[in-house]
Amino acid sequence: MTKFTLLGGMLSGLCLSVALVSCQKTGSEVAGFGKDGDIRSVVPAAGLEKGRRSTPPGLHFFVSPEGNDDWTGLEPAWVQETPNGPFRTLAKAQEVVRGLPRLPGLPVTVHVRGGVYRLEDAWRFEPKDSGLADAPVVWQAYKDEKPVVSGARVIEQWTVAADGTWMAELPAVADGSWDVNQLFVNGQRRQRCRLPKKGFFRMAGPAVQWKNREEANRNPRSKDSFLYNEGDVEAWDDIRNGVVWMYNSWTASIHHIAEITPAEKTLRFTKGMGWPIGHWDRKQRYHLENVRAALTAPGEWYMDYATGILSYLPMPGETPANCVVEAPVAQQLLVLQGDSEVGQFVENVVFSGIAFHHNTFVMPQDAMHDGQAAVGLTGAVYTNGARNCRFEDLNIAHTGTYGLWFAKGSQNNVLIRSELHDLGGGGVKIGESGGESNEATACRGNTVENCFIHDGGVIAQAGVGVLILRSSYNTLRHNEICDLYYSAISVGWSWGYAPSSANHNVVEYNHLHHIGYGVLSDMGAIYTLGISPGTILRGNHIHDIFSYSYGGWGLYTDEGSTGVLMEHNVVYNTKSGGFHQHYGRENIVRNNILAFSREGQIIRSRQEAHSSFTVENNVVIFDNGRPYGGNWGNGNYTMRNNLYWDVTREPFEFAGYPLAEFQREDGQELGSVIAEPGFVNAAKCNFHLKEGAAAYPYVKDAVAAMDKAGLYGPSWWTRKPAQKQYKEVIPEMIPPKSERPRLGYLRELKLDFMDVAVGEKSPVGSTSGEDNVLGSSIRVSEEQPAPGGKRALKFVDADGLKFEWEPHLVYNFNWRKGMMMGAFDVFLKDDQAICWHEWRDSSAPYKVGPSIRFYGDGRLTVLDQELARFPKQTWLRVKIVCSVDPEAPATFDLEVTPVGGETKVFKGLDYGAKDWKQLTWVGFVSEAQVRSEFFLGNVNFTRK
Repeated sequence: MTKFTLLGGMLSGLCLSVALVSCQKTGSEVAGFGKDGDIRSVVPAAGLEKGRRSTPPGLHFFVSPEGNDDWTGLEPAWVQETPNGPFRTLAKAQEVVRGLPRLPGLPVTVHVRGGVYRLEDAWRFEPKDSGLADAPVVWQAYKDEKPVVSGARVIEQWTVAADGTWMAELPAVADGSWDVNQLFVNGQRRQRCRLPKKGFFRMAGPAVQWKNREEANRNPRSKDSFLYNEGDVEAWDDIRNGVVWMYNSWTASIHHIAEITPAEKTLRFTKGMGWPIGHWDRKQRYHLENVRAALTAPGEWYMDYATGILSYLPMPGETPANCVVEAPVAQQLLVLQGDSEVGQFVENVVFSGIAFHHNTFVMPQDAMHDGQAAVGLTGAVYTNGARNCRFEDLNIAHTGTYGLWFAKGSQNNVLIRSELHDLGGGGVKIGESGGESNEATACRGNTVENCFIHDGGVIAQAGVGVLILRSSYNTLRHNEICDLYYSAISVGWSWGYAPSSANHNVVEYNHLHHIGYGVLSDMGAIYTLGISPGTILRGNHIHDIFSYSYGGWGLYTDEGSTGVLMEHNVVYNTKSGGFHQHYGRENIVRNNILAFSREGQIIRSRQEAHSSFTVENNVVIFDNGRPYGGNWGNGNYTMRNNLYWDVTREPFEFAGYPLAEFQREDGQELGSVIAEPGFVNAAKCNFHLKEGAAAYPYVKDAVAAMDKAGLYGPSWWTRKPAQKQYKEVIPEMIPPKSERPRLGYLRELKLDFMDVAVGEKSPVGSTSGEDNVLGSSIRVSEEQPAPGGKRALKFVDADGLKFEWEPHLVYNFNWRKGMMMGAFDVFLKDDQAICWHEWRDSSAPYKVGPSIRFYGDGRLTVLDQELARFPKQTWLRVKIVCSVDPEAPATFDLEVTPVGGETKVFKGLDYGAKDWKQLTWVGFVSEAQVRSEFFLGNVNFTRK
């Protein structure tokens, strides 16, 4: 009997014992599908114990690297002298299964035996590969074996040079058909040769000086070139092989190098950045890879794209004979491609116990990589127009992209108990960056549960653990996400209050930790964007979140986040805050533990006309006297019934006021208390509750959630996170811990700088815009002593600064009532100098009260109108008086007295904004934009 007769009889009769385990129905919950066919209702596959995989009823086929596509595929091993044995290729098994009729209650299972199945293009599934709700098509590992679908080629035929370097000639690289930018040796990623070996170089500055972004955008050199420091970069002859990473704020862009010009010490990319170079940091961080001169350390490799020669410095003990060296060639590994536009879906397919390893990172020579959350990267596993599919016990690793992407039209799919690691980008991406066109094409209702996602951002540092774009009704539950350089979870892709298609997403009981490592900024363990009704962040255990500069937050509601509920979370050991809202509307933060941020614990940035949020019934614990951070002036928020505690037992304040005064004056924190919460050991972040703890009614559910957050199931699975080693924050990235704030938001300010050492900054306030390269600074000096003293604060402006309002000095107050007086002495040294002095509130956009400018040529202006002229290069005593009481006029009085001269008085001068009624910001700005100097002394601000 031929194989074709055997298969034909099997398909017609469905009674061959060799093919059928069971023909009877065993209930509609087959292979993990719910009775209604909706995979969201499935209980996790508890029967999938390590080394044991359940055998569903139905038809069974087998695939093995030792098989033969001319066999029947009906046996796990060849039965001698018969055609019965496993198929050799996945493609053959798929062809056979595709040709079978789909019968209710009769699933089809393909058992994939252990070994490596190499692909150079994705393993692709179409609607005709689908199963039925009660009869899915299942592709699963055979018993306890470990099949690996790999998109890598094995590199062999090494020659060993006299210095021990291994070399292999790759013609496909030389002819441009293969871009080798990742290398793996015995299953471990190897570092492409790098400068510096650890950490970063810092550029000397932008190659083109610009004053604002508009000016920068007119010159392409502002985005594709920078100045390097001597010794960091050389005029290497293989520079066209080189790649540079530029560390911006929330992204790191990647560029091919076009040229290096030693005479100018400039490095230019083949394609520029989206932002002007130096926008975030005039001494921006960067590192280089793949220049031959960097190939110096064991485990490094170098690819010469012109010759196609790959060079590798082996690790101790490695030989070509005992190593398998692989480089990815496939862009994707598994693709489920339906067409949701016409209602054609891939559905009811299960993948279980299979590893997907090695796919490429694509960046042509004339391209670059950038973008928040590395959003432009695809997934090694990719679904488009797939629904009710299940991915369980997968191992997705060694990728150049995201691990998995549920894209357009992907609905009600599940990724469960899978490990995603060594990821070029992030872990899981859900949805599209564009809007949903209709219900059929929407990506929604997907679940990521009980997954261990770690060690991401290996290539594109902005990759996110799980990224939900414009997609709704998704659930992220009981995952462990760690070892990433950007956010662990990001939800939403709409900025501001524009219409959003990301709503009713649930993020609960996840363990999110060791995020950031001081590499990127503006990040959070959970980051949200846009209008998000029905979105819930619940019961998550969050800790060790560390950004490079600003923005290492635990819970972060960014631009326009609206309608988000955050409850029962435990957040501690963050750099910048347990909870931070940039701006948003009517979010709720309740019954959380927010503990031990290095800066403030609860941060509010933008003040708006509507209610920002309600923060209630939380326990907030710290050791730096900073329960709050940011802007708290306009009262459009609700703080109530919280418990606060500083473990140092030193006094602290709320927006500059003691608790009782804040409650009385602002009506905020009503019902809140300062009390020892009763944790077992707060200093060691043990937030379990002692008997009778004051915190019990606030956070008992948060503590319970903390204990169950993260992975669940058998111990071999739940212990995985404890078995890995975590990276350390680069020491230079660790800023000093925030000092305790002065009690009171500068209720008065008196500074003569007599006790401040020459060369130091103002002892209070914030100094911005100093640039050692260009020479701008604000420092104490004895060069031009203020009247009655020996020192003054010297402002030095410079040509080429990024902003016209640099450098500047800001003092923060929180004055909302009473008569205010500000006085200071100013001396303008040269005709080009400009001293701009302004009072503001903290709304968005901010409102301006008194605003005046002194010019080096003697002019004084208010609202661009000249009021008077004074002698040049003379100390002037300036006094401003105004009231912010509700019924007070929107005017201020100004007095200016030259030393030895007559006082000029100006009454009833208009504010910059008629409705300015709060003083939170007092600025002294050098606005010259050229080399110039002025001096400031005897600063005195008081309020009655």
